Amino acid sequence: MKRIRKGLTAGLALAVLLTGCTSGGAGDKPSKTLKELGKDEKASIKVVYWDKNYFFQKYGNLFSAKFPNIDVQVVSMQGMFRNPNKDMNKEFQKLIDDEKPDVLMFQSSDLFERWANDGKLYQLDDVIRQDKFDVENILPSVIEQIKAKGNGNIYGLAPFFYSQALFYNKDLFEKYGVPLPKNKMSWDEVLDLAKRFPKDGQGDNRIYGFASSGAFLDKKRISLDLMSSIGWTSGLSYVDAGKGTVTLQSEGWKNALVTAMEALKSGAVYTGTDNKPAPNKTVLMDDGRSLFAAGKVAMTLDGSYAMPNLQNARNLPEDPPVNWDIVTVPVDPKNPDVSNTVSLSDLFAVNVDSSNPRAAWELVKFINSDEMAKLQAKSEDGSLLSRTAYVKERNGRSLEPFYMLNSNEDMLMKGMDTIPFGFNQPFNEMAGTELLAVIEGTKSVDEALKTMQEKGQEIYIKAKREQDTNNAKEN
Repeated sequence: MKRIRKGLTAGLALAVLLTGCTSGGAGDKPSKTLKELGKDEKASIKVVYWDKNYFFQKYGNLFSAKFPNIDVQVVSMQGMFRNPNKDMNKEFQKLIDDEKPDVLMFQSSDLFERWANDGKLYQLDDVIRQDKFDVENILPSVIEQIKAKGNGNIYGLAPFFYSQALFYNKDLFEKYGVPLPKNKMSWDEVLDLAKRFPKDGQGDNRIYGFASSGAFLDKKRISLDLMSSIGWTSGLSYVDAGKGTVTLQSEGWKNALVTAMEALKSGAVYTGTDNKPAPNKTVLMDDGRSLFAAGKVAMTLDGSYAMPNLQNARNLPEDPPVNWDIVTVPVDPKNPDVSNTVSLSDLFAVNVDSSNPRAAWELVKFINSDEMAKLQAKSEDGSLLSRTAYVKERNGRSLEPFYMLNSNEDMLMKGMDTIPFGFNQPFNEMAGTELLAVIEGTKSVDEALKTMQEKGQEIYIKAKREQDTNNAKEN
């Protein structure tokens, strides 16, 4: 994760021309258009990015070839991540204050939103119209999220987005006569399909209907992951980030917990308790992703970046790759056209204090252009382009399930990056222990939720106090 921006060259400041009012009613701000660079006019800009070499490999070399008069310097974000206990938002602010970049890259859409609403980013709506820059062919849910973060205005653009899909093994469904998954199934429907697979196999012959994709090696973490995924689909979150309160003791979370526990107890869901690969197998990890690639799991949730690995994954060298396909992630039946797995990162924006806003905008525009999307479409890294013109399928499989669902601001866990960094690990350990007690029958659902709520709040308060103390020491 990395990105940020920098200053500019004195004397080359480009004028921001005020050209009347934007349409939409009285009281609107004057529109901002940007004077174009002269034919021989030179400019220098800084861009905040993960890494200098990676930036030039991905964007910078092509941009410099097209705009040889614009010198681009890269401010690396690598140093921000040397101490994982630091507040990354403050580290980002410090980097900007020190380097004064022109183009900023935001990994977190929540941080992007705060910077936009604090007036730190250049509003792009007018210059998009001025340059007739095509935003019509960007995925609507991407533009809608960007506008939602900017109170209806565009303060940045994202060339890629992240989404998940339900991966399924076509051969296993055919072998056991189970109907193939469909788009927009509910969690109940997905888990009902999982329960139709046999549960009596032993060792290498054991098949699971569903498995979490992450590297969760114990039943506690797998239980929490499944319950969380079900709850998040309905727009629930562990914490109200604005109020700093844990929100688990609710009817919604109770339903999610019950659904998850019933599935785990049924034997249809992989729990990490058995199915260790034989010594001659090449499966690297005993997790859902590896087991799916080995043909031992019928369904798993994963992101688009799993696709390149699945193309070549096999249990033994002579085995063919798993015969897989995808449908949309499970949805809330009350809101079947949206998903909370559609999210943005690598949001590029222009620093409102840039003395070279035209040159900075040219870089943001180039990174998000149709021209770049056409080139990036050839990549096999599994990334999802925000522009939809070039990537309809990959290796013969439709990518539509990644693009089909819209994002919903109410379902996105806003403010999650403000949760104290010391909260997650102890909370996950505690919550997993409570869920395991439910599975083993030593606690009721209501008792477990009550403990998770009360202990979770204690963990939050402690983590917040420690973070505030550390911040005070640094200041």
